[in-house]
Amino acid sequence: MTAAGPVRVRLFPGDAKHLPARVRQVWPAAEVQVSGDDDGFDAALVWDADEAETTRFAARQTGLRWLHTRASGIPVQLASVLRDRDTLVTNGAGTHGLAVAEHVAGLLLAHYRRLPALLDAQRAGRWQPLVAREIRGRTVGVIGLGDLGRSTARLLTALGAVVVGLRRGHGEVPEVERTYRADRLAEFLGQLDALVIAAPLTAETRSMIGERELALLPAGAYLVNVGRGPIVREDALVGALESGHLAGAALDVFAQEPLPSTSRLWSLPGIVITPHCADSTEETDQRCLDLLLEQIRRYGSGRRPHNVVDLARGY
Repeated sequence: MTAAGPVRVRLFPGDAKHLPARVRQVWPAAEVQVSGDDDGFDAALVWDADEAETTRFAARQTGLRWLHTRASGIPVQLASVLRDRDTLVTNGAGTHGLAVAEHVAGLLLAHYRRLPALLDAQRAGRWQPLVAREIRGRTVGVIGLGDLGRSTARLLTALGAVVVGLRRGHGEVPEVERTYRADRLAEFLGQLDALVIAAPLTAETRSMIGERELALLPAGAYLVNVGRGPIVREDALVGALESGHLAGAALDVFAQEPLPSTSRLWSLPGIVITPHCADSTEETDQRCLDLLLEQIRRYGSGRRPHNVVDLARGY
């Protein structure tokens, strides 16, 4: 696992123009390149890149020893390419949860305090007091109890919500009141005032929430998705919103991104759309940078980096 000696490193910096210099500073033995996908790279550091671009690059790298992505999850296609190789894969778990939790809490508070309707009245110049509801005492279910889910549960609990969770693993999670597994999905969904999806995309979670599952939610429930778009069947979600079964939804992730301008989701009443930016804060970027530099130090000195991904599980 050691990276002793000169190594070729492919850096995907996106718009982070400061990043190449920082990487070279902490990894002087590395030959850092910000372009090129010819075979022969030893390591890849993905700060910001299209999933398809990263997957194509990895597919060509037969000798790739380490790949780190600042994302909290690993794209399914990338995991499939690397699964049968000896490539060490690490991710940015632990750096995104605080920002995502604030995003979720803000959306739920906006829903219960009827902020969209109040903003509509403001734009119309109409004085219209509305009776709102409090989040305190509401039962919120969180699917996925990794960094995103646990951070969200902690913040919602502090606001007085009763938070329950659904996870793949066994055992209780201290951040939630009760923990469920997939075989008790109906029981889990049937009690919720709001459902928050914070899970990674895996074979098990793809299309996990469809027409049947949405119907199991109590009438008037609210849905927030900050996990991955394909976890929710968008056609089923449109139907649940149009029928009035769901009071609304807030979506930060979509089956196709960017969301096409022709999508019906844009114009549905009761829906809030954000462009996959729940974790986009200056503080998240700093945490991601701190982790990346620490990962480089650990790998370069022969120590095991943090956040090693189990490619068979997808996270």
